[in-house]
Amino acid sequence: MSERSRLIAKKSVLVSQAKGLHELASQREWTPEESAKVDALVAQITELDTRLQAAEEALAGDVEEDLAEVPVEPAAEAPADMVQQNNLANRINRLESLLVNNRRTAPAPIGAPMFVRDVNDRQATIDRRHALHGWCLGAEADSSHKAAAARTGLDLRSDKIMIKRAAQSTTTTAGGYTIPQGFLAELEKKLVYFNNLRTVARVIRTDTGNPLPFPTTDDTGNPATIGAENTAPSETAITFGQIVLGNYRYESLVLTSNELLKDSGLDLASEIGGMLGERIGRKEATDFTTGNGSSAPEGVVTGSSAGVTGATTTTITLANIMGLIGSLDYAYQQGASFMMHQSVWNTLLQLADSQARPLFLDLLNGNAPRLLGYPVTINNAMASSIAASAKTILFGDFSKFMIREIGDIELLRLTERYAEKYQTGFMAVVRRDAKVMQSAAIKRITQPAS
Repeated sequence: MSERSRLIAKKSVLVSQAKGLHELASQREWTPEESAKVDALVAQITELDTRLQAAEEALAGDVEEDLAEVPVEPAAEAPADMVQQNNLANRINRLESLLVNNRRTAPAPIGAPMFVRDVNDRQATIDRRHALHGWCLGAEADSSHKAAAARTGLDLRSDKIMIKRAAQSTTTTAGGYTIPQGFLAELEKKLVYFNNLRTVARVIRTDTGNPLPFPTTDDTGNPATIGAENTAPSETAITFGQIVLGNYRYESLVLTSNELLKDSGLDLASEIGGMLGERIGRKEATDFTTGNGSSAPEGVVTGSSAGVTGATTTTITLANIMGLIGSLDYAYQQGASFMMHQSVWNTLLQLADSQARPLFLDLLNGNAPRLLGYPVTINNAMASSIAASAKTILFGDFSKFMIREIGDIELLRLTERYAEKYQTGFMAVVRRDAKVMQSAAIKRITQPAS
């Protein structure tokens, strides 16, 4: 088997594995392990494509050398244009012969919903980005924008497009692949940057916004019993609860000058995605932290349960932190972490013993924040100062805090509304909800009222 055939066979196996994972994505969310496997598969396929391209270029070079050796003896009496035609015909015939004899026909593309033959398809990415630029320009889009839109399937006349994640999209006509990946990546990067809860919470996605009930139970206080011979066991009832995830609409409007839109060098994917992501991320961070659960999502602080009380209205001691850890059932401590505002974190770093030695000296080495062995998540939507009645520190298993995302992100273009200012508005609309699934899984320190 030639090197080229071996590479094609290996790639076929990898793509088959990728297809299997893609089918799972249509039924449920990927686990972290599956997501890591997808990343590894993409990297391997990319490497194989690079090697295949090099092999094909080498093949083309060999064929050209072979063709150069083919003698062409046109008849002396033939006209000059006939000589050129004979030369071309001979070269084509020789090329076809070489390809057939060496079985060097180009392989058919290996199809997979998530991948194209060239995973890093630069031209397709350029087309999608240029089409999005044309959509933003609206009536000002030129022929190059229209051509790119035709190739990607984006309707430049529509005032609304749906931004889908690739794993949720199956066809280009649905718009799943018409938006550059950089746009969604930039938007989600900003969401996480301004809302760190997303890194530790459980995030689920649903297609519709219908009420979504979840049963809950906390059976940590019910042990088994030792039975006696000829004695029936006593029944211990399971107490169930229920939380219902609804949907709240989040909107963000960005105004962009038409002069800026016409700048062909503008990276619309990162600019608009970044601005919208920052604004939605800020609002989410506030609501997902301290929302009341009635006119906004239930925040993680709101849904947490009482742990310990701070030493005074303005101080937190090592004993308070140890007490907070001890207040959480050991069953939840295995995946637990701390959460607090960065100013509270800085205050803890300055705690010292009677000899003025920092209690947490090991935290000053530049590593990721950890406190008494547990990770620390900085959430600047929490209380920024240690003050009376403030809920300053959380400790618990934050996978029990659920964030619900409904449907796709909608991006709307508002052309006429801001025409007198020679501006175009772009509005992103998303629907979200959040709730603490098990309040006993997340404990807090509350400063005394006075």
